[in-house]
Amino acid sequence: MIAKECKVSLRIQKYEALERRIVPNHPIRPILVDEYHNWMAGYKGEKSLEYHLSMLPEEKYLIFHNIRLLLGKYYFQMDYLLLCAAFGLVLEVKNRKGTYLFEKYLNQVSLKTTEKDERIKNPVLQAKLQATKLKKWLAKHNCPAFPIHYLFVNSNNRAILHTEPGNEQILRNICNSESLGEKITHIESFEKKEIVDTKTLRKMKRLILSSDTPETFDILKHFLLSLHDILTGVQCPECGCLSMKYKYGIWSCPNCPCHSKTAHIQAIRDYFLLIKPSITNSELREFLHIDSPRVANKILRQLNLPSEGTFKGRIYYPKTEWL
Repeated sequence: MIAKECKVSLRIQKYEALERRIVPNHPIRPILVDEYHNWMAGYKGEKSLEYHLSMLPEEKYLIFHNIRLLLGKYYFQMDYLLLCAAFGLVLEVKNRKGTYLFEKYLNQVSLKTTEKDERIKNPVLQAKLQATKLKKWLAKHNCPAFPIHYLFVNSNNRAILHTEPGNEQILRNICNSESLGEKITHIESFEKKEIVDTKTLRKMKRLILSSDTPETFDILKHFLLSLHDILTGVQCPECGCLSMKYKYGIWSCPNCPCHSKTAHIQAIRDYFLLIKPSITNSELREFLHIDSPRVANKILRQLNLPSEGTFKGRIYYPKTEWL
């Protein structure tokens, strides 16, 4: 059963919004694009596991994607968490092409590509640390103690995994995505004793979901940008022009023949992603380049956004599914 589905993270959505609203020649753009591609590659790698995880018995497993929990003063994040009656399994997923070398000494990992050789964080140790933290977190919340396994899953079919001689034992905790099901079956053969019942599993599911705390990411602060760096206006869905004009309920692009009744929705979502998670009538007018408070009020009412306050003091918030 999918307890938390694999979705594009808020961080990736913010990268996309900023890419739409920063001038093409801005000095941070190459860095922005590079970071976005890295995060998007990670998401695609995690998304690709859905197929392999779908082969598991739905009634047996709870599957969580991108869970972030607080332990002490710090958070820990798991790409995937699988729970069943007998054990838990933490998956650390990587989607990078190249040749991984798992070195015996110092537990170092290097990644060799056509561009460069670099030392990267050991994904097996990352998964092991997350499993250890999860065990402590479950104990802190009075959950039954049961085995927590961990795996590094390579989801890139252009990656090659190597280990140094004498370091073969690390292969127990490594697999390519296509052999994930086989690895889980192997774990099942050792962990046959059911430790928690269905009712307890449901309680653990509710606890994990209610404790899951998505990362708060201020992208303007991250790139040392100000509001003056953000381009305003409604973007044309066809040519990307940020100067669409509103008249009689229709947005018209001055740069191409495009007309749209809904182009403002993406602009408002961009505002919530980049500026702040609330908006007023006057802020909407300024961002969308609208003069009329009445027209702005009509747009906001049609979107049926959550709100509080009355009249000029009304504040609107994004829909839950938007962020």
